[in-house]
Amino acid sequence: MIIAYESKTGFTKRYAEMLAAKTGMKLFRVNELSKTEINEEIVFLGWLKAGKIQGLNKVRKFNVKAVCATGTGSAEENNAKTIISRNKLGNIPFFYVQSGCLPLKDLKGIDRFMMSMFAKVLKKQKDKDKKIIEAIDHIENGFDGVKEENLIPLIQWLNSR
Repeated sequence: MIIAYESKTGFTKRYAEMLAAKTGMKLFRVNELSKTEINEEIVFLGWLKAGKIQGLNKVRKFNVKAVCATGTGSAEENNAKTIISRNKLGNIPFFYVQSGCLPLKDLKGIDRFMMSMFAKVLKKQKDKDKKIIEAIDHIENGFDGVKEENLIPLIQWLNSR
Protein backbone atom coordinates (compact mmCIF):
# COMPACT_ATOMS: atom_id res chain seq x y z
CA MET A 1 0.00 0.00 0.00
CA ILE A 2 1.20 3.51 -0.83
CA ILE A 3 0.15 7.08 -0.04
CA ALA A 4 -0.78 9.53 -2.78
CA TYR A 5 -1.59 13.16 -2.08
CA GLU A 6 -2.59 16.46 -3.66
CA SER A 7 -1.51 19.62 -1.83
CA LYS A 8 -1.59 23.29 -2.76
CA THR A 9 -0.38 25.14 0.33
CA GLY A 10 1.59 22.36 2.03
CA PHE A 11 -0.81 21.37 4.82
CA THR A 12 -1.96 18.15 3.11
CA LYS A 13 1.63 17.34 2.17
CA ARG A 14 2.61 17.56 5.85
CA TYR A 15 -0.14 15.11 6.77
CA ALA A 16 0.96 12.75 3.99
CA GLU A 17 4.56 12.93 5.24
CA MET A 18 3.44 12.26 8.83
CA LEU A 19 1.40 9.27 7.69
CA ALA A 20 4.34 7.91 5.69
CA ALA A 21 6.65 8.31 8.69
CA LYS A 22 4.19 6.53 10.99
CA THR A 23 3.43 3.65 8.61
CA GLY A 24 6.58 3.23 6.53
CA MET A 25 4.47 3.49 3.37
CA LYS A 26 5.92 5.04 0.22
CA LEU A 27 4.72 8.55 -0.58
CA PHE A 28 3.85 10.03 -3.98
CA ARG A 29 2.37 13.29 -5.18
CA VAL A 30 -0.56 12.50 -7.46
CA ASN A 31 1.37 13.70 -10.51
CA GLU A 32 4.23 11.31 -9.62
CA LEU A 33 2.04 8.21 -9.89
CA SER A 34 2.67 6.15 -12.98
CA LYS A 35 1.20 3.08 -14.64
CA THR A 36 3.46 0.94 -12.47
CA GLU A 37 1.38 1.91 -9.42
CA ILE A 38 -1.99 1.26 -11.15
CA ASN A 39 -2.68 -1.93 -9.14
CA GLU A 40 -1.04 -0.76 -5.93
CA GLU A 41 -3.46 -0.11 -3.06
CA ILE A 42 -3.59 3.62 -2.33
CA VAL A 43 -4.50 5.80 0.61
CA PHE A 44 -5.31 9.17 -0.93
CA LEU A 45 -5.08 12.55 0.83
CA GLY A 46 -6.51 15.67 -0.80
CA TRP A 47 -7.66 19.10 0.27
CA LEU A 48 -11.23 20.33 0.20
CA LYS A 49 -12.34 23.22 -1.98
CA ALA A 50 -16.06 23.99 -1.88
CA GLY A 51 -16.73 20.42 -0.73
CA LYS A 52 -14.77 18.76 -3.55
CA ILE A 53 -11.66 16.74 -2.73
CA GLN A 54 -8.92 18.11 -4.94
CA GLY A 55 -6.91 15.52 -6.87
CA LEU A 56 -9.41 12.71 -6.28
CA ASN A 57 -10.46 12.45 -9.91
CA LYS A 58 -6.81 12.01 -10.90
CA VAL A 59 -6.47 8.85 -8.76
CA ARG A 60 -9.84 7.21 -9.48
CA LYS A 61 -8.22 4.92 -12.08
CA PHE A 62 -5.95 3.58 -9.33
CA ASN A 63 -6.82 1.11 -6.56
CA VAL A 64 -7.95 3.66 -3.93
CA LYS A 65 -8.66 1.93 -0.60
CA ALA A 66 -9.21 5.00 1.61
CA VAL A 67 -9.63 8.75 1.19
CA CYS A 68 -8.62 11.42 3.68
CA ALA A 69 -9.73 14.99 3.07
CA THR A 70 -8.07 17.97 4.70
CA GLY A 71 -9.76 21.29 5.30
CA THR A 72 -9.89 24.42 7.37
CA GLY A 73 -12.96 23.46 9.41
CA SER A 74 -12.91 21.29 12.49
CA ALA A 75 -14.06 17.69 12.20
CA GLU A 76 -17.29 18.60 14.01
CA GLU A 77 -18.07 21.30 11.42
CA ASN A 78 -17.69 19.01 8.43
CA ASN A 79 -20.49 16.73 7.36
CA ALA A 80 -18.82 13.52 6.23
CA LYS A 81 -21.99 12.20 4.56
CA THR A 82 -22.19 15.30 2.35
CA ILE A 83 -18.51 15.08 1.40
CA ILE A 84 -18.79 11.33 0.67
CA SER A 85 -21.86 11.90 -1.50
CA ARG A 86 -20.53 14.97 -3.31
CA ASN A 87 -17.30 13.16 -4.17
CA LYS A 88 -19.01 9.87 -5.05
CA LEU A 89 -16.89 7.82 -2.64
CA GLY A 90 -19.44 5.03 -2.23
CA ASN A 91 -18.09 2.51 0.28
CA ILE A 92 -14.48 3.75 0.25
CA PRO A 93 -13.49 4.49 3.86
CA PHE A 94 -13.41 8.26 4.40
CA PHE A 95 -11.48 10.32 6.93
CA TYR A 96 -11.29 14.06 7.56
CA VAL A 97 -8.55 16.04 9.29
CA GLN A 98 -8.40 19.74 10.00
CA SER A 99 -5.42 21.32 8.29
CA GLY A 100 -5.03 25.08 8.00
CA CYS A 101 -4.94 28.04 5.70
CA LEU A 102 -2.48 30.66 4.65
CA PRO A 103 -3.09 34.29 5.64
CA LEU A 104 -5.22 36.18 3.13
CA LYS A 105 -2.26 38.38 2.16
CA ASP A 106 -0.35 35.26 1.04
CA LEU A 107 -3.08 33.88 -1.21
CA LYS A 108 -3.04 34.51 -4.94
CA GLY A 109 -5.58 34.91 -7.74
CA ILE A 110 -9.02 33.41 -7.46
CA ASP A 111 -8.26 31.89 -4.04
CA ARG A 112 -7.50 35.30 -2.59
CA PHE A 113 -10.58 36.81 -4.23
CA MET A 114 -12.91 34.06 -2.99
CA MET A 115 -11.56 34.09 0.55
CA SER A 116 -11.71 37.88 0.78
CA MET A 117 -15.34 37.79 -0.39
CA PHE A 118 -16.12 35.09 2.16
CA ALA A 119 -14.51 37.19 4.92
CA LYS A 120 -16.59 40.20 3.86
CA VAL A 121 -19.79 38.15 4.05
CA LEU A 122 -18.85 36.91 7.51
CA LYS A 123 -17.99 40.41 8.71
CA LYS A 124 -21.38 41.74 7.60
CA GLN A 125 -23.27 39.28 9.79
CA LYS A 126 -24.94 41.11 12.65
CA ASP A 127 -24.80 38.41 15.30
CA LYS A 128 -21.28 37.04 15.09
CA ASP A 129 -20.72 34.06 17.34
CA LYS A 130 -17.37 32.68 18.43
CA LYS A 131 -17.08 30.42 15.34
CA ILE A 132 -17.65 33.29 12.91
CA ILE A 133 -15.13 35.53 14.68
CA GLU A 134 -12.63 32.65 14.62
CA ALA A 135 -13.29 32.01 10.91
CA ILE A 136 -12.64 35.68 10.08
CA ASP A 137 -9.40 35.57 12.06
CA HIS A 138 -8.29 32.36 10.31
CA ILE A 139 -8.98 33.84 6.88
CA GLU A 140 -7.20 37.11 7.59
CA ASN A 141 -4.28 35.79 9.64
CA GLY A 142 -4.08 32.15 8.65
CA PHE A 143 -3.77 29.23 11.02
CA ASP A 144 -2.09 25.85 11.27
CA GLY A 145 -4.24 23.01 12.58
CA VAL A 146 -2.00 20.16 11.43
CA LYS A 147 -1.56 17.73 14.32
CA GLU A 148 -0.30 14.18 14.26
CA GLU A 149 -3.11 13.03 16.55
CA ASN A 150 -5.65 14.00 13.87
CA LEU A 151 -4.38 11.01 11.86
CA ILE A 152 -5.16 8.48 14.62
CA PRO A 153 -8.47 7.23 13.12
CA LEU A 154 -6.81 6.68 9.72
CA ILE A 155 -3.82 4.93 11.29
CA GLN A 156 -6.13 2.73 13.36
CA TRP A 157 -8.01 1.79 10.20
CA LEU A 158 -4.74 0.94 8.44
CA ASN A 159 -3.60 -1.18 11.41
CA SER A 160 -6.91 -3.07 11.44
CA ARG A 161 -6.53 -4.27 7.84
